[in-house]
Amino acid sequence: MIEDHRISFETWMAAWYWYRNAPHQQDAIAKLYVAIWESDPALLHENAEWFLRYRDRDKLVHSAMFTDGQ
Repeated sequence: MIEDHRISFETWMAAWYWYRNAPHQQDAIAKLYVAIWESDPALLHENAEWFLRYRDRDKLVHSAMFTDGQ
C-alpha cells in the first residue's frame, strides 16, 4: 500500500530545507513538476494560493530586520 510508504510531513519539510540545487535534486524537482501537472495543473498556476504564499517575502524580511520576534 502507498500509505505504508508515504513521506512524513517532517521528512517532506527536511527535504526542502536541505535543497542545494544539485543536478539530482533539479531532476527530482522536474519530475515532481510533471507529476503535479499531470495530477492537478491548477496547482501550477502563478496565482495558486500556495505559490503566492511561498513568494510572500514580507514575513521573511520583517523577521530578518527584527530579530527580537516583533
